[in-house]
Amino acid sequence: MGERQSATNNYGAKDVSIVEQARRTETKDFRLEKIIDWIRSGSGRFAKNIHAVREATEKGDLDLASELKKNLPAVMFSGKFSSRSSKNITEHSGLICMDVDKIDAPAKKVDEMRFDPHIVAAFVSPSGNGLKAIFAIPSNVSKHQDSFESAKHYLATYGLEADESGKDVSRLCFLSHDQEIHYAPDAVELPVVVEGERVEYAKSANKGDRIGDRYEQSPDVRERSKRLLQSLGWQIQRGDSQRTYCTRPGKNAGVSGELRSDGSFFCYSDSASPLEPLNNYSPFALYTISEHRGDFKEAAKALSEEFGDNSNVDGKDFYNKKSYEEYTEEKKIEVDEKKKEAMGRVPLWTFACDTPEDLTKIILQRYPVLIEGVLHRGTKMVLGGGSKSYKTWTLLNLAICVATGSDFFGKKVVDTGKDVIFLNFEVPHEFFLDRVRSVSRAMGLDMPKRLAVWSLRGVTNDLPFILEVMRERLTNSCSLLVIDPIYKALGDRDENSAGDMGTLMNEVEAIVEETGASVAFGAHYSKGNQAEKDALDRISGSGVFARDPDTIMGLTAHEEENCFTVHTALRNFPGIDPFVVEWDFPLFSLREDLDAGKLKRPGQKISGGKVLQEIKKAGAKGIDPKSFIPTMATSFGVSDRTIYRQIKMLSDTKRIHKTAGNYFVT
Repeated sequence: MGERQSATNNYGAKDVSIVEQARRTETKDFRLEKIIDWIRSGSGRFAKNIHAVREATEKGDLDLASELKKNLPAVMFSGKFSSRSSKNITEHSGLICMDVDKIDAPAKKVDEMRFDPHIVAAFVSPSGNGLKAIFAIPSNVSKHQDSFESAKHYLATYGLEADESGKDVSRLCFLSHDQEIHYAPDAVELPVVVEGERVEYAKSANKGDRIGDRYEQSPDVRERSKRLLQSLGWQIQRGDSQRTYCTRPGKNAGVSGELRSDGSFFCYSDSASPLEPLNNYSPFALYTISEHRGDFKEAAKALSEEFGDNSNVDGKDFYNKKSYEEYTEEKKIEVDEKKKEAMGRVPLWTFACDTPEDLTKIILQRYPVLIEGVLHRGTKMVLGGGSKSYKTWTLLNLAICVATGSDFFGKKVVDTGKDVIFLNFEVPHEFFLDRVRSVSRAMGLDMPKRLAVWSLRGVTNDLPFILEVMRERLTNSCSLLVIDPIYKALGDRDENSAGDMGTLMNEVEAIVEETGASVAFGAHYSKGNQAEKDALDRISGSGVFARDPDTIMGLTAHEEENCFTVHTALRNFPGIDPFVVEWDFPLFSLREDLDAGKLKRPGQKISGGKVLQEIKKAGAKGIDPKSFIPTMATSFGVSDRTIYRQIKMLSDTKRIHKTAGNYFVT
């Protein structure tokens, strides 16, 4: 049996041999990542030949296609060879290339493999009607054929039949050209299961000698759990040597659960019956629920032939399913201690008459002010807004203000000297750094030393795991953690479910408690016009989003072009009157001259901002209101009086002035 990997491999650094043509026997060694780049880019003389091979194949001239392929370079993915012969292998690479010919839509099959934990690379073959799948396997020449059989059996789960030629460790694979090649150098080794092999499982008092215990000690227990999940309709996605993310039945994407290296499984979803949400399943429990409807006794009986020799099996005896009364005295003491420990973690209540006199001081010590009148450290903040309301830019502005002690929306920010971490789930890393540079320059600042950009797009959205990594990496503590966008951290949870969102907020709360930092995140408004809704009802999804955070800030479209009214709801500060900001890339600026109550409403055709833009276009000539007003009214389908009111408002707020009968921008 193959040994389980303890760390993620980098198969891209492996050297494999290549021959210039199929007729040649001399070899050269190249890194796998270099060969992958050739296939992706099509660079080299062989790209033109591949086009000719595919053209001949499409025309049905298979003899010509076969002859042309012989002129292509070819790789021996399974290792380094002194010459082209299985006898001359000098080092096995831990890879095997599986060849699948004559299938419909091979590119679609490659796409299906992109989340497979065991496939290092997959690409369309030179002929265009097949594919090559490169598996991670044990680096052992003697086990190569067993690895082939395991990979062949594994490919059958994709509905594919592998060519038998892959058994040969020196099998050539012609180079191909596929711009959309799948490449995952961190793939996890495919366990090799030899058909008919019987494994003896040592009985150990420490690990347990019940049938369930022995099942969980089996070397291929992870693969067993994986097959059970697939039989329940789960899709196995990408992962690493420790965990693999899975998608529940009925969905094509998203993280609904995770399969661990020990075969255990954690289910996030509440739509994956018979598995329950937020439950961890041991390998034996997963087997029991999947195959025996939760009957542990029947499950133990079914496994007794392979993992034991007891015909009279009791689920209690073989999997610790005893009641408290049946426990030994030692076990009862252990259970009682755990219960006592859990009860000790529940805080005591406080009678009002016992409130400490220095309560205000205690609050400020535990929850220091971070933004004057808006946010304490150790609390949560949500920024809501509709489409194109610049939420990410605003959160970035917030992060830079906190990292540098600069004012945010005119409010004083306390310079803590601690780090700010921006958890970026959406924007590619380099583009996000460019945004940081743009905002910093607009604020007249150097790139902040205490702002850490953590780009996790396509990497992980597991908040508890992220907290664990943060705990390891933090060296300067943290004053603010920004999560953007929050829906990327939902996994398989439903944003309209109060239970799901409550769980998510608990995970955010854990970050707050662990770090003492404030946590800010963005949430989108529901569809439709927001002017008639209460500020707290504008945020989409469950009401938990709009009521759990301590500070709620919303950006709602103002009737003025490029302007937004900012509403706040504050749990721990006195209320703040709504105010207006104007977008001027890449920052908002305060507009104290505008009425915050004038929100954009359905059917609104004209605003003072649009009128001002037209006056700006006139430049030094200005505009004559006698001709300007009817022209604008006709263009926007409004009355002359409407345009007149906008001009008067601009004049009253000193944004335009009148000279010699014409209006000019002030």
